[in-house]
Amino acid sequence: MAGRVCGKEDQCLNMNCALPVPYVKINKDGLIQGMSQKAIVLLTGQAETIHDCFDEESHNKLTKYLLPFEGEKSFEANVKGKDNPFVLCDIHISWEQDYAHVVFIPTGTHVRGLEEKLSELRLRLASTDFELFEKKEALEDALKRLDELSGPFIPVSEKMAFVPLFGDITESKMMTVTGNALKAAYEGQFEDIFFDLSATGEIDEPGVQKLSELFRMLHYMNGKPVNIIGVKPKHARQLHKLDVDWPVNYETSLKEVLQQHS
Repeated sequence: MAGRVCGKEDQCLNMNCALPVPYVKINKDGLIQGMSQKAIVLLTGQAETIHDCFDEESHNKLTKYLLPFEGEKSFEANVKGKDNPFVLCDIHISWEQDYAHVVFIPTGTHVRGLEEKLSELRLRLASTDFELFEKKEALEDALKRLDELSGPFIPVSEKMAFVPLFGDITESKMMTVTGNALKAAYEGQFEDIFFDLSATGEIDEPGVQKLSELFRMLHYMNGKPVNIIGVKPKHARQLHKLDVDWPVNYETSLKEVLQQHS
């Protein structure tokens, strides 16, 4: 009988009727002896032989893997589904004397599961990317604020200003310091501007170039060279190595400068 569910006379099929996978038992002639409930749901209801379960293009492949009638085999083929004319499945065949046990595993189930996991992963990655972007912006803002605090423009009097530089002299830091210093110098019209290098660390060439540009612009604005104090021996060696020619005056210490202008 086509698509026969396990009968009472067949103890083996009684045991496999409730299998959680599509399962079919066939004989050497390919006749279906019985099938599990999952197979009834998956396969076309007109199936009397194992060939009826497959599309015509898969018949040659099926015959190849059925013969000889022994051992275990597995292959991939299109199955005629009850709700879908073509269902790609992994087919597993195991022969036992004159009968074969055939299990159908629809690969679409795996694909859907993978698609769902991939979709979840995409959502998680998108969320993570947005969080990282927000953290990156916050970090950039914090670094910019740190650069601003590393070179504050401090008015000492109506005509004198003091700019202590902290940390390494880098290009990004000098770009931030330059913007703030030029704005403050223009608004205050200071005549004497002192840059203190006492608290600086390393000096790199791009940072020195930006600092040189700042000194020249300040020189053009008020017509007087910038004053430098707190130059350490290691700074002098680094500046000499970089062949620096700043339009500046060098002072010994802030204390002496304040005494001269008091």
